[in-house]
Amino acid sequence: MRSLALFLVVSVLHFLLSVVGIVAVLPAAFDTLGGIWAAPVKAVLAWTSMVLLAPLDWVRPFLPEGAEFGYLEIAMVSVLFGTAAVGIARLGRVLRGPQRTR
Repeated sequence: MRSLALFLVVSVLHFLLSVVGIVAVLPAAFDTLGGIWAAPVKAVLAWTSMVLLAPLDWVRPFLPEGAEFGYLEIAMVSVLFGTAAVGIARLGRVLRGPQRTR
C-alpha cells in the first residue's frame, strides 16, 4: 500500500509541476528580461519543468522526424518517475536488511 501511495504522489506531483512549469515558461521569459530577480519564482518553476522533462529530449533521436510532445508524453514520463521512486524505495528496504523487533 505504501508503494502505491508513493507511486501516486510522485507521479501526480511530477505531472503537475511539469505542466505548471510549461505554462509559466513564456511569462517567465518576458518577466526575467531584466534579470532573474525580477521574477524568481517563475524562473525557478520554468527551470524545474525543464529538468523534470529532460527524459523527453533523451528519447527524441529515436523518434520519427517532427514528433510532437504533449500531455500524454508528460504523463508517461511522470509514470516513469513514479516507478523509479518505488524501485528506489524497495531497493533501500532490501539493502537495510530485515528489521528487528524488540
